[in-house]
Amino acid sequence: MIRTVSIWRWQLVFTGSVVAIVVMITAFKPEIFANALVVAGAVLVLVTSVLTLIVPWHRLPHSAAAVVPLLDALAIGFTTNAPDLRLGFLWVFPIVWLATYFTLPWVFGGIVFMGATLVLFAEQRGSPADILLRLLTLVITLGFLGVTVRIGAQRSRAARRLLQRRSEQVNRAAVRAEANQRRVIQIVDALSVALVVVTARGRILQMNDAYRALYGRDRFGAELSTAAVEYDARRGVALPPSCTSLARAASGEKLDAERVWLFDGAGQWRALEVSTQPMASAGEGEAITLVVIDDVTARLEVDEERRAFNAMISHELRNPLTAIVGHVDLLREREDLPGRVPAQLEIIANAGERMHDLVTSILRQTSHTARDPFESVDLREVVESAAASYAPVISSNRQTLRVEGAESLVISGDAFRLRQVVDNLLSNAAKYTPAGGHIGIDLDSMAGDQAVVTIVDDGFGMAADDVARVFEPYFRTDSAVRAGIGGTGLGMGIVREIVAAHEGSIDIASEVGVGTRVTLRFPQRRVMEAQA
Repeated sequence: MIRTVSIWRWQLVFTGSVVAIVVMITAFKPEIFANALVVAGAVLVLVTSVLTLIVPWHRLPHSAAAVVPLLDALAIGFTTNAPDLRLGFLWVFPIVWLATYFTLPWVFGGIVFMGATLVLFAEQRGSPADILLRLLTLVITLGFLGVTVRIGAQRSRAARRLLQRRSEQVNRAAVRAEANQRRVIQIVDALSVALVVVTARGRILQMNDAYRALYGRDRFGAELSTAAVEYDARRGVALPPSCTSLARAASGEKLDAERVWLFDGAGQWRALEVSTQPMASAGEGEAITLVVIDDVTARLEVDEERRAFNAMISHELRNPLTAIVGHVDLLREREDLPGRVPAQLEIIANAGERMHDLVTSILRQTSHTARDPFESVDLREVVESAAASYAPVISSNRQTLRVEGAESLVISGDAFRLRQVVDNLLSNAAKYTPAGGHIGIDLDSMAGDQAVVTIVDDGFGMAADDVARVFEPYFRTDSAVRAGIGGTGLGMGIVREIVAAHEGSIDIASEVGVGTRVTLRFPQRRVMEAQA
């Protein structure tokens, strides 16, 4: 089909030139058409053009197309019979055509054919020397043109073939590179170690499946609704956004097996060891850092189980050892022991005491006193930490969040559990408040040593019947379900349990279309501590 279109294009260009010349002859010198050969030449051009468009060239051999330029050359030869019309220059078209698509023998054959038509049909005026000169001029001019065009066409084809080969090589190299990249990605995704590449601006360039699963991200890198939170210790304080592993890596801080605790989206604690490695950047681009995150939770659990096992064994050994040493001491106090028995009892006593010391040492090394999770907690710090974590969500919802009240509000509690309370309430406020809404958190200290935290929003609100059921497991309002707002209906129940564990109380006031107010009250000094 490509060859057919090329033949059409060449012939139509030539036909257009002839038609333009015929129009000019008609306008300025119509008497030329009295010459029958001139008319025959114009008609032959039109007939050749029609045949060119009709013939199925893709079914014919390549050499069949040479008929078209030869017929055009014959038509031009007819027009040379007019004494005052110099159309021989049109032989340039068929010569260039032959030189472009055929070999030099075809070009020279075409020149001989044109010379013959010149001898046969041109008006023979002048002496034989003039006629011969015209013929030689035509042959030399067209020959030079044909050879030049042929050489240029060969070079063009050679360059095109070279470019095609190079293009094929580049395509093969690109395919190989893409295949290698897929293999590397598959290998990296198969690793159990979490890997993430971050820029100096904090933008994530790449991550593997282990990182996505660990930090709750989809395959495009976006955070899921159950995104994980990093803490400075197990059940400790949540790290602010500027102190997370990625933020520290982006700032250029060198980390080497740094311990970080992660509370993942499934509600499980994970112990992580974070290391960073600078990577080469392209040109003068921003710095790039590879963050390697190894989940060592299983290893710590094994160590803990081993310590517990050692402690149990040591404890079980100490009891019989105590009995053995005690009874040996009683025997040593008797005065009726025969012969070598006192010396043998002395050996047993010394061995028992050494073993007792060894067991005591093991117990000292493996014993762990359970840490009371309740300690002094500043609610202001908990609220500000939660607000910093939810700031991107609130900003993307075009909402505003304010934190006001006491600069410090210290109670006795579990910082991790209290953060869960604030996170749940902030999450609800953000979900059930429309774009452009306002969320406020007030902290205050009331008479009776009570710490009060109030979270207010101007969101959709709830009816009185819904407020009464809000702590029921899996309960969700009909309006939330119809609006397609995500949730499990378990959050408020968890909040009430945590507040109750802190000897506190929670009150909810809400009105449809106005908003919701949640008030938390905690004793700044627990009743159990006061009674101690």
